Amino acid sequence: MQWKNLFTPVANLSVAEARAFMDQRSTGDYELLDVRQPNEYQPTHIPGRRLIPLGELPARLGELDRRKPVIAYCAVGGRSKAAAQYLAGQGFSEVYNLAGGIKVWDGGKVGGALEAGLELLPVEAEFGDALQLAFAMEEGSQHFYQHLEAAAATDELRHLFNRLAGFEERHKARLASLFKEKEGRELDAALAAATVGIMEGGGRLADQVAALPGGPDQITAVLDFAMALETQAYDLYGRLVLHSKNESAKSLFIGLMDEERTHLGFLSRELEGLLSRR
Repeated sequence: MQWKNLFTPVANLSVAEARAFMDQRSTGDYELLDVRQPNEYQPTHIPGRRLIPLGELPARLGELDRRKPVIAYCAVGGRSKAAAQYLAGQGFSEVYNLAGGIKVWDGGKVGGALEAGLELLPVEAEFGDALQLAFAMEEGSQHFYQHLEAAAATDELRHLFNRLAGFEERHKARLASLFKEKEGRELDAALAAATVGIMEGGGRLADQVAALPGGPDQITAVLDFAMALETQAYDLYGRLVLHSKNESAKSLFIGLMDEERTHLGFLSRELEGLLSRR
């Protein structure tokens, strides 16, 4: 790393500024770069983002798209400032440092290894394979919400879970239509049925039901839990973007990330409305 690059001025973004920056753009239109070490990443990270430890950045510069804005973050902002300055010195035209790092980030966070869930899709998989996996994961999530709807103690909860299951049904219909358009045949529903236990985020349906906090009649706990699941899904789709070598599959997962972000917004508004009525 060239020392002169460490004196290149870069802009700092507050958490609010960074969130506004990302909310105004599609997920695929910017890079949020984690420059911490893998053992820092695994316990907690901002979902769906690229991990390149600061010490590896010069050798892995080619993994980043110079045409996209980059927001670098680390634990408290020191390493990410150095990373942002280095990138600016290497000709990246729009680079920012997340001031305060993940320590001050009050948005969604997830845990898990970088490789978690990637075994679901071989790196050389074709677009059709990616579509079938996405369909199966949407199917698993739909079954989860239908399970909660059946167990719900109030009409308010039943309506909420029915609406969430409907989101997944519409996604499945779009994926099935896209599969037929691209592959010239119907999507293999039998394969989806065989893998229905897989949910968005790569978790298993039975495990998620068993882990549900407070029971299905606790709406605040359930909303929190649903937001955690959607955040995990966003994170997995983001890592699949980086994992896949098929450009069409990458575009598919970027689109799914944007849809998960929409789901998170809906759940956040539902939770805020619930809390305001208390």
